[in-house]
Amino acid sequence: MKDIHNHILFGVDDGCRNLEESVKLIEKAVENGYTDLILTPHYRLSQDFVCGNKRKYKIFTYLQQEVMIRNIPIRLFLGNEITVDDDFFYYLETGQILSLNNSRYLLLELPFFYKYEKLDEVLSKLQELNCVPIIAHPERYHYYKIEDFREMIQKGVLFQGNIGSLYEKYDTKSKELLEEMLKRHMIHFIGSDIHRENQTSYSRIQDVINRLETLTG
Repeated sequence: MKDIHNHILFGVDDGCRNLEESVKLIEKAVENGYTDLILTPHYRLSQDFVCGNKRKYKIFTYLQQEVMIRNIPIRLFLGNEITVDDDFFYYLETGQILSLNNSRYLLLELPFFYKYEKLDEVLSKLQELNCVPIIAHPERYHYYKIEDFREMIQKGVLFQGNIGSLYEKYDTKSKELLEEMLKRHMIHFIGSDIHRENQTSYSRIQDVINRLETLTG
């Protein structure tokens, strides 16, 4: 089992604060059946989450080595959760943001409180560049409707829902929208979006699997 969205890489955003917290979350992931984690720290200029790649790789390598020393059976990879804004393509063209494990897949976060008017332009240009956008937790963007998401899928967009949304971590509306998207087979990935060791997304994964089977038939 794989997780393509989490904030386990310590000391770079609002996720894990130190090495030990990262290791505890990785151990929790393994205990609950995960074999692969793509660590996706924020790249969000508005909150100064702009850790450079050199530093990210240094911390990532240190964490990988610690996992090996402790014989934790998991594979770690690196990426970013990238907030889409007017400078997005500058970040991309100058190599400041990371795709998921150096692939053509990019994990994107949209603004939470307003519709980004240039999103269609961004999606079209990514298609020209042979990049595949994965939009993180679409259920949290309440200004979009199911029909909007369906149009995006037709343009090659993939969607990643959050485990926490199914348990009303955010709000009832997010839960209902995610369930509706699951029923319509519009969610391609379920991610933890886990930040801290006291969160329960990994320990809930079997319950989530059972719910997915019920929702999707």
